[in-house]
Amino acid sequence: MNFELRTEHLALARGGQQLIDDLNWRVPPGEFWCILGQNGVGKTSLLYALSGLAPISSGSIMLDDKPLHAWPAQALALKRGFMPQQQLDSFPSSVLATVLVGRTPHRLGGGWDSDADVAQAERALAAVGLTHKAKMDVLTLSAGERQRVALAALLAQAPALMLLDEPVAHQDVSQQLAMMRFIRELAGKHAVISSCHDIDLAARFATHVLLLAEGRHWLGTADEVLSVDTLQQAFDCRFELLESGGVRSFIPY
Repeated sequence: MNFELRTEHLALARGGQQLIDDLNWRVPPGEFWCILGQNGVGKTSLLYALSGLAPISSGSIMLDDKPLHAWPAQALALKRGFMPQQQLDSFPSSVLATVLVGRTPHRLGGGWDSDADVAQAERALAAVGLTHKAKMDVLTLSAGERQRVALAALLAQAPALMLLDEPVAHQDVSQQLAMMRFIRELAGKHAVISSCHDIDLAARFATHVLLLAEGRHWLGTADEVLSVDTLQQAFDCRFELLESGGVRSFIPY
């Protein structure tokens, strides 16, 4: 897929606080980026800005060499998709119908779901292991199941750029591992950016990391960025690195 997200001298501020400054970044398909950093450092704010849902202070965000703000809404929805951390459901809806919302940008002029749309949504549910929940009401799901439905809707949307805010926040350990493996696989065909709180999950599954700290950032491959030194600077505590079976773990203390 011929696609690239690029930021040039990007700056973000919220509530009078400078969060990100002079971020020059490129994300092509084939890369899975995890955004790490302390609470309040700007991880979610950056995802909202990259999705076009929040303003930037200065600089630019480019998709396929076109400024983000220049994309028509439907064309942008075909290029990028955003999965927020919290899913707010105001009325009953089946799981399958909820996933089908992801097909909306593909239906020119509106219209009913086609057989192809339904098949795409069913494949998405199968990919996240929720085929057996297709007819259930989303209001009856656990938080972890609801987050997997949101991921299925993103799969049904099938944008070139996938933006995810804490996708494993509500999952148990086995589902965290399964979802991170699956998201890593998605990067084979998509550009994927996800915020994350778990340094070890990022070290294990991300191809690249953007590490944010107040007034600073580091970016590059996961092996390059994730070191005891950079983590201590970003999180303001000490770390010890443990390695076993090719898996790196960073122990804070």
